[in-house]
Parts: sequence; structure tokens; C-alpha cells
Amino acid sequence: EMVTGVVAARSVMLDTEEDKKRREEPLVYFAAAYGSLLLRATPFDFNDGLVRSALFVPLYSRFLASLHRDCHAETPSPFTQLLRSGPLNQLGSLTFSMFVLHAPLAQLFFKKSVATPVFGGPMPRSFFPVYLLIVFLASGLVNEGFIKNDFVQQMASSAAKRMATLTKGMLQDTD
Repeated sequence: EMVTGVVAARSVMLDTEEDKKRREEPLVYFAAAYGSLLLRATPFDFNDGLVRSALFVPLYSRFLASLHRDCHAETPSPFTQLLRSGPLNQLGSLTFSMFVLHAPLAQLFFKKSVATPVFGGPMPRSFFPVYLLIVFLASGLVNEGFIKNDFVQQMASSAAKRMATLTKGMLQDTD
């Protein structure tokens, strides 16, 4: 799934002028992608891996590409404007931290081999809203205290410049 996301991002970076002019409504792909997940709730009980790899990931990738193009349009769609709103933009700034933290925290609270020595056993399902709140708060702390930290940003910039020097610029786009 991660590689598919990278390919989707790269394909948008390589848009031709004709591609940039093409208008697609991002909401259609958004609804189709998340609608595909509803197949799991049908009496047919579709396989999760199959639904995600065959439907959700391609549709969601198409959503992201159309959203990116729509962001650069003279008049973005109302859905794109909603996603660009202040509160959703702030929530979006937490997504990387959430992505990094949610799995280790889930292991801590819900995986038997990890949770038993720490808590005496996995947390019950009723703990899940508390887990979500912990992930949200921890993500905010990591975002504000680490990701936005000037020193960390300078170190990352230095590392990127060093890698560019070591690779003699082989990682940049060339025509």
C-alpha cells in the first residue's frame, strides 16, 4: 500500500500540461474508495486484503491525484475547499505522528504478549475510545515538540543535503 502511494504521488509529479487541465471531482473517488470498504459489511464477507488491494487503494490513490490537481485549479471544488479549511488542516498536520504512533500504542494496550506484563492483560474493547484519545494527544505532543522543532528541522535539512552530496544529485529529477 505504501509503494502504491509513492507511485501515485510520483505520477502526479510527472503530470503533463494536459493532465493538469483535466478536472475530476475528488469527492467521487473519495466516496467510491470508502464505499468499497462497505463490501466487508455485506453478507458475502469479502476478504479484507482483496477489497483493500483491488478496490480501496487504487480508488484512494485516484482520489489523492484528483485532489492534488483540484488544489491547483483556479476554482477548486467545494469538497477540496472543505479539506483545505483550518480545522481539517490542523488535523492533517497530526496524521504523520498518528501514523507512526498508533501501531506501537495499539501493541502496548491490546497485544496480549505486550499488554500482560504491563497491565496484567490486554485492555477491553471499551478502552478503545481512550486509546484513540491517547493516540491523538501523543500525536499532538510529537508534532509540536518534535516535528515542528527548529533543531530537528535543521538536522533533517542537513541530512538531506548530505545525502544529496553523497549521491552526487542522483536523487533529483532530470529531464
